[in-house]
Amino acid sequence: MKTKLVIIVIILILAAGGYALYSRFISSSLSSLSNIPLAPVQKGPFEVTLSSIGILDSAAKKNITSNISGKIVKLVPDGTSVKEGEPVIWMDTSELDEEKAENEMELKIAKTNLQQKEESREIARIRNELTMKAQRAQVEFQELKKEDARINYEKQKYLVSQNLAAKSAEDEARIAMLQAELSLKQAQINLKKLIEEQASDDKIKQNEVEKAKVELERQQNNLDDVLDKIENAVLKANGPGNVSYCVIWKGGEMGKIAEGDSVWRRATLMEIPDPARMETLVPVNEIDIGKVEVNQKAIVRIDSIPDEEFSGMVASKGIVPLSNNPYLIRSGSPKGKEFEVRIRFDQVDKRFRQGMTARASIFINRLEDVVFLPQEAVIEEEDKEFIYIKTDGGFEKKPVETGVANDNHIVIEGDFKEGEMAFLRDPTQKIERVGVLEDRNQGAKPSLGAK
Repeated sequence: MKTKLVIIVIILILAAGGYALYSRFISSSLSSLSNIPLAPVQKGPFEVTLSSIGILDSAAKKNITSNISGKIVKLVPDGTSVKEGEPVIWMDTSELDEEKAENEMELKIAKTNLQQKEESREIARIRNELTMKAQRAQVEFQELKKEDARINYEKQKYLVSQNLAAKSAEDEARIAMLQAELSLKQAQINLKKLIEEQASDDKIKQNEVEKAKVELERQQNNLDDVLDKIENAVLKANGPGNVSYCVIWKGGEMGKIAEGDSVWRRATLMEIPDPARMETLVPVNEIDIGKVEVNQKAIVRIDSIPDEEFSGMVASKGIVPLSNNPYLIRSGSPKGKEFEVRIRFDQVDKRFRQGMTARASIFINRLEDVVFLPQEAVIEEEDKEFIYIKTDGGFEKKPVETGVANDNHIVIEGDFKEGEMAFLRDPTQKIERVGVLEDRNQGAKPSLGAK
């Protein structure tokens, strides 16, 4: 009996020592509860929001389009305030300058050729005119000779009838008259032939002149076209505002227009947005787009304007999925389609700039009289969720069911009372393990927004 009592005492001493060692080990390995942040369990109205990251985008903007293809050699800095008509983009004109020199030479040749053709036609006209005068004079001369021959024939014929001349004289006069008539007809034929030849020659000369004029006009048009391209190589602002360069495919990826880029004709290179009509443009996943309605209130935070919020409301939502716009389709977004949602500000701030990163929270629902607390307080363990409530002696682990969430808080159901203080991390874990567990919890939680 005495032996059993001794054994029991030894066991109790060892247990007490083990418990002391265990308590010392636990207290040294766990972080102090006083260093863990707390948050109260709240009860009341709860705003359900849907959050998304997008950009500032003007509802009205003027596009600047390139009228030529080529390489950009100079740009005004992105965001520069410009006036209408002010140069903003300069294209490379080295090839155009060479083409201009060639066209100027071709135009000079065409002008010389036209001048030669016109001079050749004028010389031919003068020569033909002189030839025509000579041939007409020949016809007139033959007409006179014919008349003289006729008069002589009539004279000889009268003399023969009066027996004052021999019959042979009459025959000779008649032959001379017939020869004169034949010579006149030949001269008339030659005149008609000359008229036809000269008309044909003049037509040929005129055609050569017209062809030379067409060639001159063609070369002039070529030169004018090159001069227009050179003039269009300097793109000018078509309205006042702040420059915002567009995004294009280059090198297998999307990127903003930059010096050295080669662009196609009719490509839109720049936008000049109306700053007075700036809105927030955000993508919303196809799972959540049905929850968004026009006129829902929203809060927008601008990365470049920290510590300030800007109110607005949903102005529109897209019905066609967004294309691969690098500003709106984020690499970290879930696989699936996204739709454009535009938020109009209640008041536009003069500091707003096209393309600024904007974080929007859209108020899609309001729940009355619900219990909620910060999302960090919910701890997930083996597909179950718990909350650690602070007690006088330390903490109490309680199971919880979660509901909808907004940017910071989440609705809960369970045995909780308003005002209870919840730990914002697992108090049973070493402080160096908290980050690992939080990463796991965040990976398992849904994205912000209504469940």
